Order: sequence, then C-alpha cells, then structure tokens
Amino acid sequence: MERYSLVPQEYKDKEKDPRRLPWLYPKSLNLVYYAKKMQEFSFYQALEVAEDLAFKQGFILLPHSCIHWQRAKNYGHDRKVKIGRKSFFLMKPNELTKSEEMKLEKYLDELHERS
Repeated sequence: MERYSLVPQEYKDKEKDPRRLPWLYPKSLNLVYYAKKMQEFSFYQALEVAEDLAFKQGFILLPHSCIHWQRAKNYGHDRKVKIGRKSFFLMKPNELTKSEEMKLEKYLDELHERS
C-alpha cells in the first residue's frame, strides 16, 4: 500500500492554525471555541508524529473503526497507539485483511472528502 495520511493536509494552513488567535483577538476570543480548535490541532499534530514514526518502522496506522474487535484485542497489547480518545493500531500492510483494506479506503475517502 502506498503512503497515505490520516491527517488532513490543510490543518497546518495559516488560516486554520488556532495558535495565533490569542494575539489577534486578545479581548474578544471565545475560550470554548479556542479550546476546541486547539484540541483538534494538537490531535492532528500528535497523529502526524505517530504516523511518521509508524511509516519509518514499516507499519501503517489503522484506525480502530477499521479493525474487527477480536483482531484489535489480539494486537492491542503491543501495537495500540492512543491519541486523545481515538485508538490506532500499528499494522504491516501485508497483515491487513481485505475487509480492513476496504474499510481503510472508505475511511480515507470520507476524511479527505470532509476536508
């Protein structure tokens, strides 16, 4: 499987980076909005690092929603990566079943369609 990304590419865009908001709007910034945007930004930063490390070791990151619960239970001890509330599994590309590949492709299509 060729290199893919679970991280939307535009999350780093200058317009979408929430770290500059306190400097631009020091008195009128909605804290709830800022906290949510920072949480999302931090999640994608951590996911990008985990994805990069996985690729360097020859693995891919498989979201928990793409793996059967029994296989997740088997791989959960040493190949599970939790980022925020979401779980991902380090899998070799040749270890994926056909249904996992299909679910991963559907997940990626939905992710990149949304962004």
